[in-house]
Amino acid sequence: MSMPEAGRIRVDTQGAVATLVIDNPDRRNAIGLHMWHAMAQALDELSADTNIRALVIRGEGSRAFASGADISRFDQERSEPAGVQAYAEATRSVLHRIARSRLPVIAMIHGACVGGGLNLALACDIRISDEHAVFAIPAAKLGVGYGREALARLAAAVGPARAREMVVSARRLEASQALAWGLVSDVVPHVALADVVTERAQMLAGLAPLTIMAAKLSVEHVLLGDPAMAEAADLAVDACFASDDYVEGRRAFGEKRAPVFDGR
Repeated sequence: MSMPEAGRIRVDTQGAVATLVIDNPDRRNAIGLHMWHAMAQALDELSADTNIRALVIRGEGSRAFASGADISRFDQERSEPAGVQAYAEATRSVLHRIARSRLPVIAMIHGACVGGGLNLALACDIRISDEHAVFAIPAAKLGVGYGREALARLAAAVGPARAREMVVSARRLEASQALAWGLVSDVVPHVALADVVTERAQMLAGLAPLTIMAAKLSVEHVLLGDPAMAEAADLAVDACFASDDYVEGRRAFGEKRAPVFDGR
């Protein structure tokens, strides 16, 4: 009888904000192949739910946001070329869903944010950590090859020279250094982390969804140079100016009140 796969993905919702939880605390929230597939499904369901307007991603427990790939499963999942390719595609599909989502996404980071966990955080729009968080890409200690898209996101955050240093040295960054390098936007006390992230997510949920979508697609094009992203971003910008939300934004400004956007 095969053992059940460790780890799961769960989603909690509160009003217009959803929280996607990487739930594998016994392995510091390491992510196995089945968890990447579950994340893709959860992200599709959240994207289709028009009541959800912002997303938070976090790890279960206090030890880690996500410690990367589940190395204990490498022999099963990534020992042959076909498995390596399948794992890479599953990972890439999740990162694309996050980076190109209509939802603004916040990574709520505590503890270890390492390897594939850091890739996940880099695909998010905002990264907020507590003072105990640590960041690293230990690929050079494992013999793992790192993909172009992951390194493009890292280089965009910290600059090419520092991205090279992080990868070739497997250097570990404390939260204060990650803030100085631009890897995270804010570092807050652990006791305040949940409240700060919740407040930020609720603020994002009230902003114009079409504008957020257009901005995210444009950034994706700048990062990856994908011509399809350029066309999609241009169409998304045009959709903003043709939307009811654009009318509402102008009207609310003139009436000196908060706008109420519905994404149309």
